[in-house]
Parts: sequence; C-alpha cells; structure tokens
Amino acid sequence: MISNQYTDQNQLYIALGYCAFMLLLGWLLKKFPPKKINHLYGYRTQRSMKNQATWEAANTYSSLVFFKISLYSFLIPVALYFLYPQQNVLITIVTNTLLLLYVLYATEKHLKARFDTQGNPLD
Repeated sequence: MISNQYTDQNQLYIALGYCAFMLLLGWLLKKFPPKKINHLYGYRTQRSMKNQATWEAANTYSSLVFFKISLYSFLIPVALYFLYPQQNVLITIVTNTLLLLYVLYATEKHLKARFDTQGNPLD
C-alpha cells in the first residue's frame, strides 16, 4: 500500500507544477505582449479592444498582475501541504482560478480609471 505521505508529496509536486505553468504563462504574456488588437492572444474584452491605446494599457497591466499573482500563488500549495495535503491540487487550481478572475476585475478597473467608455484617455 502507498503511504499517505507519498501521495501528499505527489499532490504538492503537481500543485507546484501547475503554479510553475501559470507563472510561465504570465511571463510569456509579459515578455511577448500582443502588438496589435486580435481575437486570439492577449487580454481581450470589449473595453480593452476599443483602440490601440486601451489594448496596450490592458495587456501591459493584466500581464503584470497575472505574473505577480502567479508568483505569489506558489505559497498556496506549500500551505496546503500542511493543512489539506490530500486536496492540494484541487484547492490550488480553484484558488488560482479565483485569483485569475481578480486579473479581470483589476484590469477593467485600471482601464475604467484611465479611459472613457469610447476608449479616449481621461487625462
């Protein structure tokens, strides 16, 4: 029979691997942001696709927030290893998904503070 510690460690490694993958995605978006408005790659919402200025602001800001959240998310599986080791992967994925929803909220708030509804700068 496989010991609980072995399966708990597997949960930790898989959860950390997931966090590493998310960090890699964040780094790729930060390092190689989309240059032009498109429907395949980048931060794509109605507000961000109004014009090139909103597109660049949204993609710059969202990739930064995404990268930071992905970096901090490595703390989740480590803490869960001591609290809920057998549900580490599930809780890590659910928590990361909720944190990624924060990227949407933060980026839309950022755009709303800097651009009007037509995409014109407020300053």
